[in-house]
Amino acid sequence: MSTKTLRKRIALIAASTLTAGVLSVVTAPVANAVTTLQAEQNVLILATTADADGTAASSLTQAANQTFSQVGYVADTSATTSTTTGGIFVGSSAIRTATVLAGAQIAFKATGSDTVVNGTSVVVTGGTLAISAATTADAITLGTGSTHGLNSTRTAFFVDTAAAEDATSKNGIAGVFTVTAAVGSVATIALYSGAAITGTSTATAGTFMGQYTLTVVAANTVGVLSTADSTVTQQACMANATTGTSGSNTFDTVSRCGNGTAGVVYLDLNDGNSSNILTGTVTATSSAGVIIGSETTTTGSIVNSATQSFSTLNDTTDGVMWFYAKQPTANTAGSTTITITYNGSVIGTKTINWAGQASALEVNEALSCKIFSVAQTADTTEGNIGDGCVVYTVKDASGNTVTMTSSPTVSATTGALAGATTSATTVSDFTIGYNLFSNTTQNYGFTTLVIPSNSLSGASSYQLQLTNASGVVIKSQVVNVTVSRGSTTSFTASWDKAAYKTGDIATLTISLKDAYGNLMANGTTLAALGTLVLDVNSAGMATIGTACSGTSTVTAGVKTCKYSALNTEGSFAYTVDVVTAVPQDATIGTLPITASTSTVSNAEVLKSIVALIASINKQIQALQKLILKR
Repeated sequence: MSTKTLRKRIALIAASTLTAGVLSVVTAPVANAVTTLQAEQNVLILATTADADGTAASSLTQAANQTFSQVGYVADTSATTSTTTGGIFVGSSAIRTATVLAGAQIAFKATGSDTVVNGTSVVVTGGTLAISAATTADAITLGTGSTHGLNSTRTAFFVDTAAAEDATSKNGIAGVFTVTAAVGSVATIALYSGAAITGTSTATAGTFMGQYTLTVVAANTVGVLSTADSTVTQQACMANATTGTSGSNTFDTVSRCGNGTAGVVYLDLNDGNSSNILTGTVTATSSAGVIIGSETTTTGSIVNSATQSFSTLNDTTDGVMWFYAKQPTANTAGSTTITITYNGSVIGTKTINWAGQASALEVNEALSCKIFSVAQTADTTEGNIGDGCVVYTVKDASGNTVTMTSSPTVSATTGALAGATTSATTVSDFTIGYNLFSNTTQNYGFTTLVIPSNSLSGASSYQLQLTNASGVVIKSQVVNVTVSRGSTTSFTASWDKAAYKTGDIATLTISLKDAYGNLMANGTTLAALGTLVLDVNSAGMATIGTACSGTSTVTAGVKTCKYSALNTEGSFAYTVDVVTAVPQDATIGTLPITASTSTVSNAEVLKSIVALIASINKQIQALQKLILKR
């Protein structure tokens, strides 16, 4: 049995062994196993064998060749299935599920315990019971010589046998459950056992032993393909080789395939009960390029052996299969549409896109470091200095990002970068700061320059190159940078304003330089040589975002720290001191903070009032003169 068959088939098979008074189940590589009813306690069995004359038949007779039947049973939909000869069963207080048609007649058999005082009952909803009063030679008895009964609504039946029960003599109930529930609703049949069960009015007073919940469906969809319950999805592209394992995601991968890889479409065909489709013909056609299918294994995208634009598989196992599509034109960007049909009907289409071979290499100077350090003599030298400092993109002739399996190499260098190489770290991982191969997920790659030990610094340059699938060497632009040498020798600290108003955003800029006046490399900490003293009076300024500290690192030799001017007016002191190779005094100063809106004094208010009165008096006098003239 293949691994995918084991994965798809989950079946619990009954074993004819009595343990702890309940039905024992084991996993076995067979479709069904036989359990003998009289050897088990507290088990409810439903018939799954279709009745030949259209009327369900039931009997307490239980043997390897037992014959009881049903009309209208569709499928077991339980997460795990327990089967016996001609039926399915439940016990151990479990609840299982199945589907039936409206008006279904399902024969059942039930056994109680071998304890004398215990009664046994079967209780239903959404239907009625008809009971078989047979007594069998196997001593599974239907209340013979004692009490048993069916209630007036025919929804509960109990039995309490007076005879001494033992391992081969238990309460037994057999009958037919006729479902009256409407399509879309459910019916239930449950088994109870216990001393409190003494009649139909106490049928549920015992211990719950198991139940089937039957959903009434409009039609039997067993073995009928349901696209809603099936999977047709594009998987991650694979290397076009004879080894490798394709995926089985239930969602589409939409990333562009790398040059030379194989596109993959995964199928998992099921019916409306989410059961495997075991028959039918599946065909995949490719609008461009060749395709090949595999039904028995997830290994191998060997489309190089394919010669046609279609592939046909006969579904004979579990409805699981893969189709592998080859890049339509080698080393060239392109696409193909895969159309999947089942027995001639289209069940899915997937368009797979490929990138071509590399035709352009560019260093992203905005994201790459502008300053390097001669201390970068290995990937991990000085911790984070220079890590991933070269960000680049590789594209094909159509402008698509190309997924690479290695980093570019260095084509040419000048100055302190003479002899530099790209990182030899082989792990391509975004979380590892040294190296990430160009890929369509991030749409870029990055690497670290490893610089041989030398005595140079200052202006330098580098250029990257790679060789594409056709053997053509592709080069990037020449990138001009600066290289620092040694430890931080000097620093400067300055504010973006000489004075601030309340509510302003204040920016403190700290710059670090080496002994030759070069700004320090990316990743250099503010306290690379010791402690950092950064004291901004908290009564006047509050930190915005992450506070600057000794572990803060510079970008192109500079670190900016952000503060908010608070609502307290005054003159507030600050101190910035970075330990440098050549001792340097701390930068100390004060920052005036004034109110953001002007205020008016009482004297100014009084002066305005006096002026207003004088103005009014003048207007009155002028009015009086005008009246006297008239």
